[in-house]
Amino acid sequence: METGTPARQARGHERVEQILRATLEVVARDGVAAVTHRSVAEAAGVPLGSLTYYFSSKQELLRDALLLHVDEDTARISALASDLLACGAAGDQVVEAFAELLETVHGDIAQFELYIEAARDPELREAATQSLRAYERAAVLGLRAAGVPNPEGSAHIVVAAIDGLGIHRRASADGGPDLRASLATLLRALVAAG
Repeated sequence: METGTPARQARGHERVEQILRATLEVVARDGVAAVTHRSVAEAAGVPLGSLTYYFSSKQELLRDALLLHVDEDTARISALASDLLACGAAGDQVVEAFAELLETVHGDIAQFELYIEAARDPELREAATQSLRAYERAAVLGLRAAGVPNPEGSAHIVVAAIDGLGIHRRASADGGPDLRASLATLLRALVAAG
């Protein structure tokens, strides 16, 4: 339970968010191994004591940073899917809207680094599982908007495909596969599989 005045609580929340964003920055720039209380404090521009006050371990810091990123990313994806559902967008419109969104906000290298770390770290694995489920819930909305007959049964496939495309786009010298064409192909296959 938080104590103190609402202004103090707000400052504390802002400081935690600042620290978590700096953690994602360190992970994206230098990898998970570079995350220490000291490196994050430097990146966040906060006293080292702030890190140890709010986060007792590296795993806690990594977990909360991943969850912050995913909460924001899935909120954007879900909002777009809800808007597309509300306006009755067709499959091609859905593909175009999601491709545009994914090109700008998804596939953050820090997210992929944290997923890989979760494979080695049981403490982070639960947060990664929560993250993947959040993306699947957002994908259900997008698939429903695109007219896919069984969005719940296809969501995990779409999330895995989009993450794979994100990794290919980040790792390929030529920018990887065309996102729009890949999403359109995936959508056609899911609709045909009905």
